[in-house]
Amino acid sequence: MKQLTDLSPFNWIGKSTNQDAHPESIWGFVSEFLPVTYAAYCKIFHAIYEDLAVTDKSATWEELGVKGDLDSSDQIERVTWQDLTTRCSLQFHSEINQDSFALNFPKGSWPRHLIAPREGTLDEEESPQLATVLTPFTNDQPCCFYYTSIANAGDSETLYQGELTEVDELSGKGDYYTTPTYWWSEDKSWTVFTDPEYTFTIVGGSQELIDSILADPTLEAVQVDLTTRITPNSDDINIQDDQTEKT
Repeated sequence: MKQLTDLSPFNWIGKSTNQDAHPESIWGFVSEFLPVTYAAYCKIFHAIYEDLAVTDKSATWEELGVKGDLDSSDQIERVTWQDLTTRCSLQFHSEINQDSFALNFPKGSWPRHLIAPREGTLDEEESPQLATVLTPFTNDQPCCFYYTSIANAGDSETLYQGELTEVDELSGKGDYYTTPTYWWSEDKSWTVFTDPEYTFTIVGGSQELIDSILADPTLEAVQVDLTTRITPNSDDINIQDDQTEKT
């Protein structure tokens, strides 16, 4: 893995997206963040966990004044987004997001027994597993890994080049595990994107690649397309107009 001083290899991303497809819309769409040339796209939901040791299901993290993490207990179990939507009597669909839950919890905050999905990064299990799924579609090509300044905690944006298998080590080099904002293969046959403030990751590539992600038991994902909205509060099925302003 080497850090590149020249950031221009990242420029192809902006040139390959479509920023003008929805000029009147207040929403953000897949087409604005990933190249529009791919055959298929999917959305990977970052993992949610439940602390089985917590007996008071009404207590919230906001009331405690702290943010949940996996080190809070040794009785942690993963909960899928689809399962949580069922528990909360919500509808599971491609535009569901973190606000869909937070705005519908009884106190408008994540309960203490649930650990919310991480913003801006896949976790230590998901990232290497995604790399494993991508490997057959990469053919030992070098890959690029780009971090925005926000993903770098306010430092300058950075670009690295290395092997796909090195993404896990790269993600763990800082104070907190953080996967790249963008990563792609040298031939640009696939691209991975995680917004620093979103709790999901979107991927573009061949239909075969996307099918492999959808079939992986570690990665909870749904197929999306270029018109899928990804703005945090864009879920107008589970979020009502009076629950939040549409920004």
